[in-house]
Amino acid sequence: MQLAAALALLALVALPAQAQQPAPAAPAASAPGTSVTVQGRRDNETEERRHSVVGLTVIGRDELDAHGDISVLDVLARVAGVDIDGDMPRLRGLGGGYTQVLLNGEPAPPGFSMDMLAPADIERIEVIKGPTAEFGGVAGTINIILRRAPRLKQTELRQSIAYRAVAPQGSTSVSHGDRVDALGFHLPITLFTWANGQQVTNERYSLDAAGVSSLRHTEQQDRWLGSGLQFAPRLDWTLGERDTLHWQLMWQAHRSRNAGERETVPLAGPPPTTLQSAYRSRGEWELARSQWQWVHKAVSGARLELKLALQQSLSTGQSRSVGQGASGVLTVAHASAHRQEGRQWSQGGRLRVPAGEHRTWSGGWDAEQRELDEQRDLVENGVPQRTGSLGVPFAGSTQRGVVFVQHEWAPSPRWSLSTALRGEQWGFQTAGPPGVERHRYAALLPVLHLRHALDDAGREVLRASVSVSQRAPDIGLLLPRYSLDGTYPREETNTPITPDTAGNPALAPERARGIELAWERSAPGGGVLSAGFFLREVQGLIRRRIALEVVSDAPVPRWVSRPVNLGRAHSSGLEFEWRHRVPEAARPGAAPGVGQAGRAGTTWRSALSLYRSRVEQIDDPDARLEGQPPWRLTLGAERQWAAGHGAGATLLHTPGFSTQQSDRQRLWRSTQTRLDASVSWRQAGVGQWRLAVVNALAPVQRSRSAVSDFDGFDASAATQRDGVAQWTASFVTRF
Repeated sequence: MQLAAALALLALVALPAQAQQPAPAAPAASAPGTSVTVQGRRDNETEERRHSVVGLTVIGRDELDAHGDISVLDVLARVAGVDIDGDMPRLRGLGGGYTQVLLNGEPAPPGFSMDMLAPADIERIEVIKGPTAEFGGVAGTINIILRRAPRLKQTELRQSIAYRAVAPQGSTSVSHGDRVDALGFHLPITLFTWANGQQVTNERYSLDAAGVSSLRHTEQQDRWLGSGLQFAPRLDWTLGERDTLHWQLMWQAHRSRNAGERETVPLAGPPPTTLQSAYRSRGEWELARSQWQWVHKAVSGARLELKLALQQSLSTGQSRSVGQGASGVLTVAHASAHRQEGRQWSQGGRLRVPAGEHRTWSGGWDAEQRELDEQRDLVENGVPQRTGSLGVPFAGSTQRGVVFVQHEWAPSPRWSLSTALRGEQWGFQTAGPPGVERHRYAALLPVLHLRHALDDAGREVLRASVSVSQRAPDIGLLLPRYSLDGTYPREETNTPITPDTAGNPALAPERARGIELAWERSAPGGGVLSAGFFLREVQGLIRRRIALEVVSDAPVPRWVSRPVNLGRAHSSGLEFEWRHRVPEAARPGAAPGVGQAGRAGTTWRSALSLYRSRVEQIDDPDARLEGQPPWRLTLGAERQWAAGHGAGATLLHTPGFSTQQSDRQRLWRSTQTRLDASVSWRQAGVGQWRLAVVNALAPVQRSRSAVSDFDGFDASAATQRDGVAQWTASFVTRF
């Protein structure tokens, strides 16, 4: 029913314009230079995709302005081949670190939230579908490039107000850019608030080795409130005819206030110690990142780039929770605090040298070091705890070094070949209970890309790639500290369905071998038709395993989930994309002149991804890679009646599926259908207005998990989360 309603809305958006639509602007009101510039940028992005030897999608400033999104995740949700899982994008249906997210070409910092990055601060987004010599990436790379200094003086004001749950939320963004002689600058500042909440219903069943069964029903409500500030200035200096120097600062800070209540009703078996509980927490997070880049262009056509980045982040938080048993008896009172400080520096360079008319050599290096210091404190019933990871400082550091060399050969306008060798060295060290751990790994990763144009204009191309790539585990997976599940008090043994978590310092990087094949045909106006196939073999697959352990942070044994290198996995898929634009002038009865500037008309979009994966060490037809659905469908339509007047809708549908996580553990996720819609209009002399809804259908999210014969322990859990729609009104003006 929801899917039918969504399809009906898509059709309604694309209906032909009626008589009451805004009249097209008179020719005198249109600046020819402006339309040429806009069209030129659109052509550049289309041409960049067409001539790239690797699958590439570029979302430029025009596309970002056209939809007026307030979250970069809403922008990426419309891109073919990109899935949004929670607050992170994924390519090839693969999450968990397989999709690399970069900020200005550098790895995004730990704790960075894309949902809090305003599209107004972004110059362009590059979606690279597959590993490359420069960036690596098992599934691909999403590179977010922040705004640059404009060519002409411009001041922009963006305001939005939204409601999702609990309370209204909003943002205000002001930016000013200009050029003074050889100096260009862009000064954006954004203030934002957020408010969200959810209601979760859960039923847990367990049967232990002694034959004692338990069934518990839990109702939980959570509320998350917060506010933040983002400042991302950029300076560009032109140092003579061939040298430029760029500086970019990224400073983001926010505060959060969260609260929740939980009530547990025992339906069978022994009652839990705590029947009702409540928590309150607050936290602060701050990130400062400074990047320098120097670019030199030689007379011979060679290009040298040197870059340096420094970064520091700090996260602190405090929380209090109380629990009550039967007759309101106080069972537990917790006060906890945490502090996590991160430091990072990176340095790199790129050199590109033409070697004759058809060949180019390029190479580069990257060096990076990250350090993390953390401490968590707990006061339980008035007594400070100092066991294991509580009250004891933890420290970790990772080092990464990359060197690559690449040869590009274009013997004719129709053929392009790129061969490269990428060397990676990765190491880490952790310090804290149970001791100091050090590991180091190195790998040579070859990459080959081939492009063949089937026509002289390059509108129909074939691409093929063969690559070896590597995924190093995040530092959070390496620290051997425990994080106890709050569902069960420390004094009770939890179940395999609600395990504690801990890192594994013995983790080794995953290595993937991949093949990519793609056919693509482009059409005037940004239309495209493409089909692609990919195949991955992952060695040293990282997967979580659950076991009963003696935990230093609890007086009783607890079930603990740890990441391990499980074995080998295979993943393959087919991806289809179709985008077609119908200018208004092509429709019978269209007003004369409408569509001549390339504005009015309807754009249809659709994408279908089919995925298959298999983990060799698990004998089950549903032994797929974690979180990868069997297929995903995207349908979209946008209609522009005139400059600044339009409407659009996007439907995303993912079927429910099961994942055999291990030999004895199974997960299931329900079908998800998301519908986003918007309408915008321009008020002459004032600005542009936009109304939008995200997740309009707000479907209920259901999931299940089950374990069987875990050392004689059987357990299952069914969870239901209410869906929430977000309504947004926004306004943009430039002067």
